[in-house]
Amino acid sequence: MLQIHRFLFTSYLLFPARTVRNANNSMNMNTQRKVHLPTSKLPFPIHGSTIECHSDQGIEITGDVAPPLHPSTTFVSGAPESYGQVYSRMDNVTRRRVEAVIGAVEGGQAITYSSGLSAATALIHCIKPRRIYMDAGYHGVRIAFQLWSERQNLGSEKIEFLTFEQCKQLYYQEKSNSYTDHSLWRPASVEEKRPLDLIWLESPNNPYMTLADINWFAELATRTGACLAVDSTLSSPLGQRPFEHGADVVMHASTKYLSGHSDLLGGVLIVRPLLSDIMASKLLAERTIDGAVMGNLEAWLLLRSMRTFSLRIRRQCQTASIVLQWLEKQRVNGHKVKKVHHPSLESHPSHFLAARYLLLPPATFSFELESESQAVSFARSLLLCTQATSLGGIETLVDWRYMYDTSVSPTLLRVSIGIEEPEDLIQDFEQALKQAK
Repeated sequence: MLQIHRFLFTSYLLFPARTVRNANNSMNMNTQRKVHLPTSKLPFPIHGSTIECHSDQGIEITGDVAPPLHPSTTFVSGAPESYGQVYSRMDNVTRRRVEAVIGAVEGGQAITYSSGLSAATALIHCIKPRRIYMDAGYHGVRIAFQLWSERQNLGSEKIEFLTFEQCKQLYYQEKSNSYTDHSLWRPASVEEKRPLDLIWLESPNNPYMTLADINWFAELATRTGACLAVDSTLSSPLGQRPFEHGADVVMHASTKYLSGHSDLLGGVLIVRPLLSDIMASKLLAERTIDGAVMGNLEAWLLLRSMRTFSLRIRRQCQTASIVLQWLEKQRVNGHKVKKVHHPSLESHPSHFLAARYLLLPPATFSFELESESQAVSFARSLLLCTQATSLGGIETLVDWRYMYDTSVSPTLLRVSIGIEEPEDLIQDFEQALKQAK
């Protein structure tokens, strides 16, 4: 246990004032996430990384230590060894297993999809929102909401996107109303016109790493009847617990940290337990019809990756903290670095929210150089780090975001820290910074 606490302590290098408290909180989070194995009937609960290794045990009976891969799309009708499977689009035992693990890790019922965007789109189609508040940094999700709006606006029903100022007005106007039972979302009737249907938060935000005040938005959801969904991809389930702050649905692009190996596409929605009869059942039924299911190979790869989830994330966050310290020093000393975007830093606008919501400092961040040419030159000069998009893998990636998203600053570079040694990454950054012109 002492070794665990020492490791947690070193992983919070940029939170000196709250290191011990967060280490204790992290252990408490694991204590609260108790799971009993479905068939073994253990006389004790399991915690943390044990959940990742064993929470799917008993879903299928096999002598394999490693979960077997089932590539079949169809199964023998009624046979005991088919485990109720009929057709892979409808159900697959490997998909059941990985959903059991992710659901146990996040603390709800998980529904997997073929990509992060298909997961986001599935929630939109499930709720069919007419009034939306969206705070999304990822341009793909913004486009998904825009496409939904354009399709609906072809008919008589107009989709309205509320600003944050409008949300604040609703917060006080609806103070005396309660559209939900203990912040529990329920579907609106055909005739009902709610002040707000869906609140979509991306926290931390990509790529500026700003945080949303989830508790405040949960109260807004209670007062307006909205569903509160949080895209928690950049923090991972180990770094943030949205359900404990009132979220109804948590979304992850499982391509990123859940996978961790840059070798699969996937997305997942996790529905809070009290909503499983209302929303999770509907999402599962709609996924069968829409067909946006995760492939058998991808589900198997994701299940493999979840076994090492805690080990990878803790190491990546620890390394990111060390690299961030070095980058912040370059900024303070005026060595070409103009801004560093990470909520663990006092210079970041979300620093005060980090103490409330983050259990681990995220391993993804961004920084800005003095010019666009310096940013492009830096990315091209790296020797160990790969210039590529995406994030969450075991290898460090540096992405010149303007190439894919022109809404961000052309001087910005997004960094996804892997599991390499921090001193080696710093050496690579240092030589690339010298060549940045």
